[in-house]
Parts: sequence; structure tokens; C-alpha cells
Amino acid sequence: MPAADPPAAADAASDEGAPARAPPPRPPPRPLSLASALPFWFYLAAAVSLVALLLPRISPGSSSPAPLPPLLRGHLASGSVLKLDPAPGLFAVTYRPGGGGPAPRVLILPGLAAGSFSFRRVLSLLSSRGVLAAALDLPGQGLSQAPPAAPAPARTSVLREIMDRGVFHAFEHLVQTGEVPYQEEPAAPPAPSPHAPAEAAAAVARAVEALGVAPVHLVLHDSALAAGAAFASANPGAVRSMTLIDATVALPAFPAAVFDVPVLGRLVLRVPALFRGLVRLCCARGLGAEEAEAHRAAMQGEGRTQGVIEAWKAMNHSFQLGEWRGSSDEVRWLPMMVLWSGSWSDMWIDEGKKVVAALPDAKFVYHSGGRWPQEDVSEEISGLIADFVTSSEEASGGRIE
Repeated sequence: MPAADPPAAADAASDEGAPARAPPPRPPPRPLSLASALPFWFYLAAAVSLVALLLPRISPGSSSPAPLPPLLRGHLASGSVLKLDPAPGLFAVTYRPGGGGPAPRVLILPGLAAGSFSFRRVLSLLSSRGVLAAALDLPGQGLSQAPPAAPAPARTSVLREIMDRGVFHAFEHLVQTGEVPYQEEPAAPPAPSPHAPAEAAAAVARAVEALGVAPVHLVLHDSALAAGAAFASANPGAVRSMTLIDATVALPAFPAAVFDVPVLGRLVLRVPALFRGLVRLCCARGLGAEEAEAHRAAMQGEGRTQGVIEAWKAMNHSFQLGEWRGSSDEVRWLPMMVLWSGSWSDMWIDEGKKVVAALPDAKFVYHSGGRWPQEDVSEEISGLIADFVTSSEEASGGRIE
């Protein structure tokens, strides 16, 4: 009895003469997220840490600081540190348009660790479009000075009082006043963090007064949302419009938590390749080596890394954008535009939809850059801001004070 044909052969024979079946289309690749790449970074950091422990130190015991990269040095020369009291000095850079006539004024508050350096091209492009553009580094970030640490509250020492006054002083005090001496006073409540939104907003208000740029069209990037919103609420007459660039109070692009881990944070900040890879993964995929080195050098300034960490810890996670929008008539009628990355990740697009729900009357535009679009697509971002500012000025009657 002849053997039966295999099923595959039978299928091939039955389909002979039929058109070839096209393979199903491949789904588009999903953008790489921090969560999916976390094991890679964990193993890479562990391997580099082991090598760093086994090998001698990379740099000799020299105390002289490394020279600033040319890009960062040029940006530093284009701005100045504002001497504010009582706030620490804040670094500000201003680009003025040609012509000398009145021009709309834009103030940019960069997000966590981005700094005004990341907006250098946006500032230049805005000024070429006839806009006076300024950027301000929040306390302890970018090129601004780190706020001084709050002194520990003074407390009375019971043992010291007994040694100074003697044991029998207690009985005399008890008889005369009826109070028990040598009681420690409760510790005073800690002073508010200079990185908290209200404190940062107060520093911004003093900086705006020092710069003389009010009223401004406010541009808030990333984690600067809470501080900028607090500034707008406290100074409604100083803000003409507000633009949010991938702004959030709970999900900043820069992974400050990495730098809060003592060994890992120092390692990433010390090795340029690790720092560049981390920023590309989390903030801007198209960031060049020179730009990444400038950002790394900025974070290596005195107290800057700790300032970024403290600003991250002081973020107001209870801030509700919709509630803030309806908090006052001035805020409710403030013209607003939201620029959001439409190519970063599905999760980030979902976050943008939440912003749309909270600000239904705001103009919403997807851009083609990443979480730091000022580095990726500076021309696109500057054009959108300039057009929105111009239309806001025309809607208000074209009055430029």
C-alpha cells in the first residue's frame, strides 16, 4: 500500500496555481522606554562599578577643576547671574531682537536638569523672529547657584543646663514658678525647601523684576510646571500667555533617582558614555556628544547634582492642573498652548491626553521631538512658540508694553 502524502505536500498541491499569500504586516516598533531598558542599565552599571573597584582611579589626585566644554563656556558668557535678595543668584540669558523697537517678551523656565543651555538654539531662533527671549535657571539647576543649606534648629541641652546651673536650681525653679526646668523645647519646623514650587516662584518673581521683562509670555518645560503655575497665580498681571512643553509635575524626563544612589550616581556622572546614554534614553534621543558633555559639566558644578536631587524630591505631586486652571478668573482666561511629543512612547501620549482633559480650552499640538524637544527640534518648537505669542498679542489688541 503506497504511503500517504505528507499534509504539507497535499496543501502545496491544492494551492498550486493560486496566488502567493503575503505575510502579515509587522507591527511598528514601539519606542524604547526606561522600564524596558532598565535591566541593560543595571547590568552595565554593575559591570562598570566592578571595573572601577578593581582598577586604580581614573584621574590623579588633582584638585584643579576640569575646563568647561566650549559649548557651555559660550552659553555662560552670553548670560549673567542675577544678584537676588534673599534668593540665591539665578543665571539668566536674554536674546534681544534687532531693530530696537517694542517686542513681545518670552520667559522660559527649563525643566529638571535641562537648564537654559538646552534652550540656547530656541532663544536665538525666537530673537530672529522678533521676540525678546529670556531663559532662567531655577535655584540649584543649570548654571544657577545652589541654595545654602538650612541650618539645623538650635535645641537646648538638658545635660548642659544641669552642668551650668546645678541640680539644686531645679528645686528653686519649681518652688518659684511651679514649672519643671530642664525640659527640651520641641524642635522648630523645618524651613521650606528653596526648591519647592512656592519658593521657586518667589525667586522667579524677583528675577523677572530684575530683568525688567514683565509682562511675559511664560514657557514652562517639564518639571517647571508647578513653579511656573505658582508664579502665574501670584503675579497674574505679569503673565500674558502660557506655553507648556511636555510639562509634568510627577514624571520628569531626567532620571534624578539614579543620581541619588551614591555609587551609581557618581559613576554615571563620572563616565561620559554612561551619562550620554542615560540622557539619550530618557530625554533626547538625538542629543550629540558635545551637547551631552556640556550637560554633564553643568551638573558637575558645585552643589548642582544635589540641587537636582533636592528639586526632584521637592516636586509637588499633589498639583492638579485642572484645579489650578479654575483657581481664579485671571488664570482661567489665560491663553494657553500645550506642545507634546507624539513620538516618544505610548505611555507619554496617554499622559498628553490627561493634559488635554485638564485643559480642554488650550491649544494642543504634537511635536516630532522627544522629552527635551528644545534639543531635538529647536526650529519646530521656536516656530510654534513665536506664532502663538504673536497671535496672543494680536488678540489682546497688539499692545506691547
